[in-house]
Amino acid sequence: MLMTLKKEIFELTLITKAFQAISKECSAQGLANALLETALECSGAVRGAVLLGEESELVAKADASFPREMLRVFVSHPPVDELRLPADLNGRVVIGQEAVVGHVALESSVLSASANCPRGRDVAFLCLPLVHQRQTIGILYLESDHELEAFTPRCISVISMLASGTAASFESAKLFEALRETNRWMIKGQEMGRMGSYRWNTRTLLSRASRECYRIFDIDQAINPVPFEAFKSRIHPDDFPALERALGEAISTKAPFRHKYRVVHRDGTILYVDAFGQFDIGPSGDIELEGIIADVSERMAADRALADVRTELARAARLAMLGELTGSIVHEVNQPLTGILASAEACVQWLARNPPEPHEARKSAMRVIDLCHRASKVVVGLRSLVRDAQPQFAEVSINDAIEEVLLLTKPEIERGGVTLRTDFDISMPRIEADRVQLQQVVLNLVRNGIEAMAAIKGRNRTLTASSKAVDGRATITIADTGTGIDPVARERLFDALYTTKPDGLGLGLSICRKIIAGHGGRLWLEEGATKGAAFTFAIPYSQSPRLPENN
Repeated sequence: MLMTLKKEIFELTLITKAFQAISKECSAQGLANALLETALECSGAVRGAVLLGEESELVAKADASFPREMLRVFVSHPPVDELRLPADLNGRVVIGQEAVVGHVALESSVLSASANCPRGRDVAFLCLPLVHQRQTIGILYLESDHELEAFTPRCISVISMLASGTAASFESAKLFEALRETNRWMIKGQEMGRMGSYRWNTRTLLSRASRECYRIFDIDQAINPVPFEAFKSRIHPDDFPALERALGEAISTKAPFRHKYRVVHRDGTILYVDAFGQFDIGPSGDIELEGIIADVSERMAADRALADVRTELARAARLAMLGELTGSIVHEVNQPLTGILASAEACVQWLARNPPEPHEARKSAMRVIDLCHRASKVVVGLRSLVRDAQPQFAEVSINDAIEEVLLLTKPEIERGGVTLRTDFDISMPRIEADRVQLQQVVLNLVRNGIEAMAAIKGRNRTLTASSKAVDGRATITIADTGTGIDPVARERLFDALYTTKPDGLGLGLSICRKIIAGHGGRLWLEEGATKGAAFTFAIPYSQSPRLPENN
């Protein structure tokens, strides 16, 4: 009697210990390992395996083999690649949900590949289903080197109880894993989007926030919830007064909140953030502000970079205009200087005849000649300076260069009520060109197109930018649906100092043609356009030694 009581106490202790081990696990893999370990210990079996599948997955497997790719979890001791049940056993256990005890020759054992006992003898086995909500979700298989009596009815009862508990826990583990996976996706998404979520209690001034919020504000994750003072300590001192006013106004009106400000990290790093939120009643009944905080530092940096590019293009435009203007002045001024020189030389010759001219007159004429020579040298030097400003050639994606210009002019396009269309040849190879100079040409043509459509009423204002590869050349067209070019103006359209605009300088198209000529190409106005104007330029892919095309 005493021995029986001690045995029951031992079994109860063992079962309690087993359930404790299983209850600690929160993953399918952990549950499978815990079940196998406790089942081996409780039964005295030496080999075993547990496999867990999704709902009805095992039942649908007709050939009784369960490769790893069909399973959610498969563990065995000792390790084997798969569990292959005899067809009749599979039908009784998986489909019939019956606990089966039997014996089999070691050579035919499911786990025979790992058996370390003499051949030519039988081994006992226990195979029972893991059932949850009347669905077979797994199998527990055990082998013992002892006789069938190793798996007594009491042992089977205990193992079945463990298997049933594990099956129920497996469902909870699936929900937990799904929740953990969802949380992992959310964290990863917030990290990639540099955007965190928060909830701020307006009464207690305490906040709960996601991991990304902690990173944005450089606050230790051990601080939970976050007091307002910790949050305040990270706000740039110059930005906090405006933020405080915005928060106060939003709280008083219960209106959606949005504000931009700077965050200062402990190492001095400054982030630009954009905060959004709306008010809601929290679990405690307090009014809480719930929303997101986005780290927009990279976007701000990109905006600054775009502004720098815009400034660089404007500077390039001014330099190009100055160069063209200088060249025009050189051309215009050099002619009268040449005339002055010729007149002065004639004067000297006339004065050299008889009767001799006065000595002072000759000295004055010689001074004029000297000054004219000096002025001519200055003019020649200026012209040389302008002519020698060579482009900086490098490999360029012409389509990308055009898209950058279109991005820069997007505000002007939108203000002008213009619809932008693009048709780029994606097969266009990279070309040798001065990227900034080509972008200056495109920028000038785009702005001309926008201005040409400013007075259009009653029809669409459409600007089209297109590219295509033709006979080893990149051909770019900027077309508008404006008023077009007057036939009289076509002949002088590219002349320096000629303009069709009331306030124009007449340098834009002249500069564009000069830049394209410097690339060995040409710029022209397309003929036959019924509405608007279409300017096209073509340049060779390679800037090998060549002569500019005739304009």
